[in-house]
Amino acid sequence: MVRLPQSELDRRAKGDREHMLREGKAPRLSKNNQVYGLIINRLVHARYAFGERILVKELIAETGASRQPIMSALNRLSADGFVQIIPQVGCQVIDPSRDEIADFFLMFQRMEGLLVELAAMRRTDAQLTELRGLQNRLIAIGQTGDAVAHAALNREFHHLMHAMARSPLLDEKQRSNFNMCDFFITHSAGFEAFMSDAVQDHEQIIDAIARHQPERAKLVAEAHIAAVAGAVLVGLEKG
Repeated sequence: MVRLPQSELDRRAKGDREHMLREGKAPRLSKNNQVYGLIINRLVHARYAFGERILVKELIAETGASRQPIMSALNRLSADGFVQIIPQVGCQVIDPSRDEIADFFLMFQRMEGLLVELAAMRRTDAQLTELRGLQNRLIAIGQTGDAVAHAALNREFHHLMHAMARSPLLDEKQRSNFNMCDFFITHSAGFEAFMSDAVQDHEQIIDAIARHQPERAKLVAEAHIAAVAGAVLVGLEKG
């Protein structure tokens, strides 16, 4: 299994408690949402391995939350497909088969293709300018080799395309899928493997969106995700 460099894992581990404190400052954010956000953060940065148990007692001690909001958060994660809650045993991170991961990415690429297709039909000039600005920032970050920063900005790039599609329901579903995608990436090839290719693929996607070419935009976006899927599956085999 290939993960993020240890220095980046340490950086994320150090930030866990700050994450809880920052979220705790928002009066409208429940303990359930705080714990959910914390665990998602750990999952997508490979702090939990496939099949690893998540101990409720440890979460209570770390977060100061009671059992009820922690179980609510774990139930949400179970519904999202990240964990399994086994009666009389406890909670553990999923340990998916190769076929299950391949099936996820097939669904993910189809939905991403649809959203980008709609983006090419519905985008505004202001959104296109913003998208190009994000692409320039991705290029600059790529030169630094900062995989964590690149992954965060890459997600922002895709979220902007989803916003262009003006389909809130699809956008919400794909945001959850992005968490699962990042979860598989960090447990396989790592973000470093995609930094260069992602920027090149984005150029083609931007061009198709700019030219109002929905079918081309869809095909390029699907190919982009398919390449990610292939690298993830190869990374898992090597691991």
